[in-house]
Amino acid sequence: MIEMQTLGVRTTQPKVSLLIDDSKTLTYPELFKYAAPLALFDVKTLSASHYQQFKDVFVNQTKAVSEPQFEEIASLVDFIPGATTSQMMVALGTISKKNALGGIVALIAYTVPGAMLLTILGYFYGQYTDPKDLNILIFLAIQGIKSSTVALILQLMITMAMKSINNKMHISLSILSAALFVAYQQPYVLILTMMMGGIITIMVEYDAENTIGRRTFAKEQSATPAIFNDPKLINKKNSHKISQLLGNKSLHLYSVILLILLYLNSQQNSLILDLSLSFYNIGTFMIGGTPITLPFMYAETVLNPLYINADAFWLGFGLAAALPGPYLNFAIFLGTHSMGIYGGICCWVAIFLPSILQIWGLLPHWSNIRNNVYLQKFKEGVISVAIGFLATAVYYGWVDACKYDLPTATVISFLSLVYVSLLNFNSPAVVTMGAALFIIRYLALWYYRELDPVIF
Repeated sequence: MIEMQTLGVRTTQPKVSLLIDDSKTLTYPELFKYAAPLALFDVKTLSASHYQQFKDVFVNQTKAVSEPQFEEIASLVDFIPGATTSQMMVALGTISKKNALGGIVALIAYTVPGAMLLTILGYFYGQYTDPKDLNILIFLAIQGIKSSTVALILQLMITMAMKSINNKMHISLSILSAALFVAYQQPYVLILTMMMGGIITIMVEYDAENTIGRRTFAKEQSATPAIFNDPKLINKKNSHKISQLLGNKSLHLYSVILLILLYLNSQQNSLILDLSLSFYNIGTFMIGGTPITLPFMYAETVLNPLYINADAFWLGFGLAAALPGPYLNFAIFLGTHSMGIYGGICCWVAIFLPSILQIWGLLPHWSNIRNNVYLQKFKEGVISVAIGFLATAVYYGWVDACKYDLPTATVISFLSLVYVSLLNFNSPAVVTMGAALFIIRYLALWYYRELDPVIF
């Protein structure tokens, strides 16, 4: 709710609500019906085409969100930490239903179908301690999926680099961060490096003449007084705002959950608590979008032998790319594979929860931070560092994909990159193609050339 201004009269505001405006309010079944099909699109990053898909549904089709509201939300999710598409869905659902539960319903419709499939796949894959125990065709398909996954990650990295790398300093930060990731494969080192990258960018690009580095905030020059009992007089410029109370409670709840996880993790030796805390922190530092989580999750899971092996990690990411919903769904695959269904659900909730609380908490304050040059420069530095981390993750993924058959895996990775970058194939098609090519390669060796390829 926008801060209401009355003529000397204090009014009681609703505790959790959105600004009253003239947009349509959807019912929960309608919201679920409109949100669920968006998961079927190849919505992995908020590019222009995916941006248009969200806009077509919530602005043009349902008219539950106005165009100014949508533009404000899109600019915010591109700026703050978190999973961009999931935060977009939460914000649009919240505004479409005019309450917080609408955001949860929209996110469930968008993520749960793919998460359920990944839970089932993670559970059955977890029954095999060694991938070589699988059926040979399934084993070959997995190798093809991992090979295609390398191309998908590389394509994400290239896209981010083309958008974010603007000068030699950004290039230097990316190279330095890649070297640090190889030398010090610890999550806290990654976090510290990202923070230092942001600070260095602010310091190096400081320009007093252009006020770069100065604390500048966009302030409304004039605001129309809004009377509580007359929705028509509410300032439309701030019509995207979630109530200040919901925003403040969300930020407080985020801190409380973090403290509880830290306390429980210090008191109990629990694998589920440990991994949930790790994923909660990963969801917090997801600056620049979902791809940034990949090196963090790799450092937290694969480099700790108690959690998960490299085969399962890269397979889970590839399956998440091929199934409906966001990439972050592969957290439930990792958790289920290592700790069962309950562990998978805990990891999945832990990595999404910060994104939900951040979008609710920061949306009411967006007008105060959108033009803060400090934050803009800080984010540029953080993303430059993250691109270096992502480049290292590409290398580790390629090494794992090639451990059974270097030539075949490399060729499939290259072909997948061509298909996804130049021919604009979507992720499910590329992953499916990779699995099929790997199987065809070995069937051809067996049946047509009468060779017995040694892959085990």
